[in-house]
Amino acid sequence: MILKAQFPALSLKFDLKYLHHPTGLKALLKQRLLVTKPDIVLISLPAMFAATSWRVNMIYQIAPEIVDTARSFRKSVEARAKGASAYFARLGKVFDKAFVVQPPLGLEEYERLVEEALLDCGRITSCRFVLMGPGRFNEDTNEVYPVHNPELWSSVNQMILRLGQRRNVAVVNTQEALNDHSGEVFTANNHRFSRTGHEVVGREVANVLASQIAILNLTSRDAGA
Repeated sequence: MILKAQFPALSLKFDLKYLHHPTGLKALLKQRLLVTKPDIVLISLPAMFAATSWRVNMIYQIAPEIVDTARSFRKSVEARAKGASAYFARLGKVFDKAFVVQPPLGLEEYERLVEEALLDCGRITSCRFVLMGPGRFNEDTNEVYPVHNPELWSSVNQMILRLGQRRNVAVVNTQEALNDHSGEVFTANNHRFSRTGHEVVGREVANVLASQIAILNLTSRDAGA
């Protein structure tokens, strides 16, 4: 997920964008930076990309604006033209052929993809990036992944913390926040957050975003001085 926020007179606006896979992070970031011109971008980086395979559309990974434009065009045309659904069903089959299965990412590759996206996009924007690490591994899960152990979740989190420090980027340490709680932060038998879990993570996100907003306000005042 990529979260974009603007702060005109501190009136917050949010734009959520799903991150299908880290291989498409750079292209997705560049597209959203050009379209929305955010002040803060929050990038959620789950351990799942390193734990299991993902089916992703290569067109979206390379040029997400094409898929977004096609979706908008489809909705517009289908609302007006008869027979449009059949046409777009055929077009959808073409897009389906662009899907590939990405194997679980190695940690070095995961880190490289995120860092490369931050470096490239940092050259075209002055916005502040915030990385969000994965949640804690739920020992009671009945889900099974090709790479299935608590150490992987911890390793991904440490990778993100290390990357944030190296690139001077703020990090939401979701895992640390959840470590102060027990199984009540998860729904039964999986890694999804319960209401309590969402509240715990939400407070951590709010604290980190507040620190970044404070920096933006300070920078804005200094520029106007």
